[in-house]
Amino acid sequence: MGYQERRVRLIAKRAAPHLEPGETIQTGFIAQSGSSMLSLRVWTFVATDRAILVMRRGSVQRLPRDLYFGEPTGLYHTFQLDRVYKVHRDYYTELGAADAALRSMQPDGNAPDGEQL
Repeated sequence: MGYQERRVRLIAKRAAPHLEPGETIQTGFIAQSGSSMLSLRVWTFVATDRAILVMRRGSVQRLPRDLYFGEPTGLYHTFQLDRVYKVHRDYYTELGAADAALRSMQPDGNAPDGEQL
């Protein structure tokens, strides 16, 4: 099993206890917040067909599934929720997959105006 497969399995394992019956995972990625080694926190984001799960060491926040992460560029892509999150370019494929899955759930297949981060 390669690195990519292990990463997918780890994210699915972390999300499994927090899924509702019948809820399916679309994609997941790791993000960080904080600006120094002392304040650095790592978060697991999981996009499902119903919600965005934001997980960190036993705490889970369930957000509506209307969050677009935007087009990632550079070494780190940033987006703002309750704090600024940074996603390393290793996860840009997953960010794109989360946005594409949400677009496919929209009636016209496009992101609503003003929803891009």
